[in-house]
Amino acid sequence: MGLRSSSPSTLGMAPDRSTRSLRLSELPQSLSLVLGDFLSAVVALELTSLFLRATGRPVLNWSDSLIWVGFWILWRAYQGLYPGYGRSPQTELRLHTVGTVQLLGAQLAAAFAVHQLAPSALGLVLQWGLILVLALLIRYGLRSLLIRGGQYGRAISVIGAGQTAALTIAHLRSNPAYGLNPVVAYDDNPALHGTLLEGVPIVGTLDDALNVPRTAQALISIPGARAEVQQRVVNSVYAVYPFTWVVPDLFWVPNQALQPHNIGSIATLEIKNNLKSVQARLIKRALDLMLSVVGLFLIFPILIAIAFLIRWDSKGPAIYKAERLGRNGKTFPCYKFRSMYQNSEERLVELLAADAARRTEYEKFHKLRDDPRVTRIGAFLRKTSLDELPQLLNVVLGQMSLIGPRPYLPREQSKMGNMAREILLVNPGMTGYWQVNERSQSTFERRLDMDRFYIANWTPWLDVLILIQTVRVVLMGKGAY
Repeated sequence: MGLRSSSPSTLGMAPDRSTRSLRLSELPQSLSLVLGDFLSAVVALELTSLFLRATGRPVLNWSDSLIWVGFWILWRAYQGLYPGYGRSPQTELRLHTVGTVQLLGAQLAAAFAVHQLAPSALGLVLQWGLILVLALLIRYGLRSLLIRGGQYGRAISVIGAGQTAALTIAHLRSNPAYGLNPVVAYDDNPALHGTLLEGVPIVGTLDDALNVPRTAQALISIPGARAEVQQRVVNSVYAVYPFTWVVPDLFWVPNQALQPHNIGSIATLEIKNNLKSVQARLIKRALDLMLSVVGLFLIFPILIAIAFLIRWDSKGPAIYKAERLGRNGKTFPCYKFRSMYQNSEERLVELLAADAARRTEYEKFHKLRDDPRVTRIGAFLRKTSLDELPQLLNVVLGQMSLIGPRPYLPREQSKMGNMAREILLVNPGMTGYWQVNERSQSTFERRLDMDRFYIANWTPWLDVLILIQTVRVVLMGKGAY
């Protein structure tokens, strides 16, 4: 991509006008989210008051509580959660959780300072615990409504129209919760002008982007350009647009673990290896144990009922052991409810040998959408993912995790190639990043990419986010068969 001179008057005047206009255009979305947070806090206060009255405990002072809610909303505004454009889902979840817990700690400290901790501690913990859950649900709901109404997001211009820009645009368009909406793209290659890049029109050159900016934010996506070209482009675009993002040439680097620093005038990036953090891994294991043990206890009657239905529907055991690859490539027996007739492997060989179309489908997805080996009860179990509930026992035994890469078959290890060593660093999961994003709709290669992304960018917050998304995906029955 080339770079030519830009109009000085444009460089001097555009940012101030664009910034003021941007703030005004984002005000309705921000106010909607603020009102949603306030509503969640009021509901949480009312529910807390009802509980405290029912149990004969002192009720919290509403006026004091609302003052603290005001501090909480101001703190969230400082965190950039109104409207929160450009935040990754796990970053947003982390800011929401940490900020809410911080306000709980501050209010508990204030109550202790005025010697009112004893009668109010339970109420405060309950109140902020409810706010933690309700505010997240209401935020997601409001944002979904705004997105459906076409009222959420900031228009952005994409500088560069190569493969990286196409991938970026495709991801932003399929994940509107980021709030970054590509509307135009620019490239100095005249052959691209007038064409579409993932549905976004390429309207002109870099000079056009600088002289007549159409948006307040630009995303520079020319990672393959020489360093001096990158420098000139970034500095020119930065002078015109109030917000400038740059896609660096750091592909397959753990992007969630990047933290910017500076050494004098030199910009540097710290890359954290979260898998090497003993503290984080202990937290992950503790959550696995706690949630799986509690889960097994709560759903035990459901497990018994499912086992009875399987035995009633077809001959064979209710639970079977499927050999899977575990951590460091060691195999383990993965427990699942039987969803197929007996001798399914033999049937698969015969089926694929006789049907070329199904053989092609299986080679691509390692699954069959219309699989004649699946029983009637098995089809329901697969659709609702109930067939995987016995894997909670694998989690308790330490062979699996609640969240992790897909549990691969031993015969698939050769197809995994060089990624096998990286993916098999951790325990496989009952659910994971690919399951909540594309599930059975993704190809085998795409699953490998997403499992690799999960491992490289793993944090406890990403696990919590995937758990939340798993509930949504299972309830919707998305992509399961």
